[in-house]
Amino acid sequence: MTNDTEPVGNLAISTDAVAEFARRLDELATDIDAWVIRARTSAGNSMSAHRAVLSTATQRCAAAAEQLHGDAARAHRAARTYESHESWWAGGAGWAAAIVAGIAAFVSPTSTHVSAFRRSMTGVSPLAAGLVAPTAAVLRAGGISGSPLSVRPTAQHSCRAPTSFDDVVARIPRVAPDHAQVRIEKTPSATVVYIGGTVTGNVFGGREPWDMTSNVLAMGGQTSDSERGVRQAMNAAGVSGSDRIVIVGHSQGGLLAQRIAADPSLSVRDVVLVGSPQSPEGVPANVHVVAFENRNDPITALGGADSHTRADVTATRTSPATPGDALAGHHLGAYRELAREFDASTTPTAMSAHNQMFSAEAGPCEATDWRVDRLRKN
Repeated sequence: MTNDTEPVGNLAISTDAVAEFARRLDELATDIDAWVIRARTSAGNSMSAHRAVLSTATQRCAAAAEQLHGDAARAHRAARTYESHESWWAGGAGWAAAIVAGIAAFVSPTSTHVSAFRRSMTGVSPLAAGLVAPTAAVLRAGGISGSPLSVRPTAQHSCRAPTSFDDVVARIPRVAPDHAQVRIEKTPSATVVYIGGTVTGNVFGGREPWDMTSNVLAMGGQTSDSERGVRQAMNAAGVSGSDRIVIVGHSQGGLLAQRIAADPSLSVRDVVLVGSPQSPEGVPANVHVVAFENRNDPITALGGADSHTRADVTATRTSPATPGDALAGHHLGAYRELAREFDASTTPTAMSAHNQMFSAEAGPCEATDWRVDRLRKN
């Protein structure tokens, strides 16, 4: 387990995959164009106080769609450049470089490809975040985000407080339709909030808030429906600003954990990120952050290389590959293996992180699982 960054090697990917990704990027731009039309219709029917805001948001999103159409064209050119064995990386191809590196990382997620993708995202991530604010306005205007939520407990049971990182990773809600996305435990010393990862790739709204729309908003520093659901579950569970709070999140859940940890009204002391991009802006320095990242998990690279240094401790390894499963390194099972290795480590860093998080013996705790749904289906 190390924080060392691997050198970028040659990317061995199919240029057909790049062309297909460019085609899908073009389709995404077309979808945004459709959202703009819906938002403009909403603006025309809205009160004058809101009309100017919606008009500005739609103009920005239209510009973003035009930019994506251009990015798709540049991706096609990058594919041709790559096919000709030219150096697209040294040329600073920006978005096109990130697209090519991203395809390599997701199609063939080796540690080298993921490292290249992480580096390419370092410059792109801030630009992408800048496009999210107007996009968020259109999503809400079109009813795709910002719907009323149903937040309800689905199970309550007694438990023992976690005593290892393997314990906390094992308690993160599994990704499954209609399953609880949040678990909240009240232990003698803390309240532990576990947040699951993305359930669906849907981008047009729907009953499940743990979707791609929430991912985009969270990556861009905006409040998503999934974040609102976690906060409502915490309120319903009686979590207060005086509680010592530990937040554990996998994938999208890790993005939400970092945003909630930045809330000055809450007393978050520890955050555990599991296979999540590190996006630590606003997290107070006194919050202790431990990150688990498989080197061949491309999801962790989405935050770029700069944010990789934010966690107080980052435990890494290369997870065994599974044929036919490009995201094998992202699954909770793969991260339980990394957590067990970290628990067994006798290095001062690992032992200090363990002592920070856990007491010597497990005390009693009460757990509640929470299910969040959008009430309006789009």
